[in-house]
Amino acid sequence: MIKFQKFHGTGNDFIIFKESDLRIDDYSILAKRVCDRHFGIGADGMIIISESTNADIRMKFYNADGSIASMCGNGIRCFSKFVYDNKLVDKKKFTVETLAGIMKPEVIVENNEVTFVKVNLGKPVFLSNEIPKGNNSYFINEEIKVEGIDLAISSLVVGTIHTILFVNDFSDVDIKAIGYSIEHNKIFPIKTNVNFCKVIDRENIEVITWEKGVGITLACGTGAASSAVISTILKGCANKLNVKVLGGNLIIEQKDEEIFMTGPAEFICRGEYKFI
Repeated sequence: MIKFQKFHGTGNDFIIFKESDLRIDDYSILAKRVCDRHFGIGADGMIIISESTNADIRMKFYNADGSIASMCGNGIRCFSKFVYDNKLVDKKKFTVETLAGIMKPEVIVENNEVTFVKVNLGKPVFLSNEIPKGNNSYFINEEIKVEGIDLAISSLVVGTIHTILFVNDFSDVDIKAIGYSIEHNKIFPIKTNVNFCKVIDRENIEVITWEKGVGITLACGTGAASSAVISTILKGCANKLNVKVLGGNLIIEQKDEEIFMTGPAEFICRGEYKFI
């Protein structure tokens, strides 16, 4: 039996394990099983906490389909709450090793419990050969044909790859069909997350994310951050934005070329899982 805890950040839910409790070789299989909402525990992703030689602690992240993701914005907030509340770190500001680099969360504590987490997500990467797309230029407001429709999209990396598509109204687009088609488009060799973004005013946007390997999720922290960056560039939005997602609200602030995300992290339950 393996001990686990389950958390969510604005509805984006995760199963969290300590690596020291695991005695298995293939974490991808474990992720697919525990994240299954019918035959497992049910979650959007799986997080493994392990030791790090480069930071205070390390986060490994797996999507529900078993694929590895370099980072997850909502996931790192839940991770941060877990490690602080369980005394795996002894300070409110600490460093986390991820495949996307060293992240710097800061927990906000009320009544001896983490309620919100602010994370420095670092600088966005715009070079399309980093996305990758095969050349060394930005991919901002470029037109592609999807489902027979010409769409203007922008791509960048904030922890992981994200593509942004602006809409006047979410009912105007088939999010599942277009999200899937863009995710699997040949111009994205490692696939992409797809964010449908609606600008309300200079300080408020709404985002629905089609997450690669998952589908529509209630929230995606790095997706909200990516959408905020592109909204500032293309739509003249403020550097500090309230981002409404299906599961709640996030604050995204751009300062000194870096991105800061603040949002809730909530404990759901704990238990033991029998992995066969």
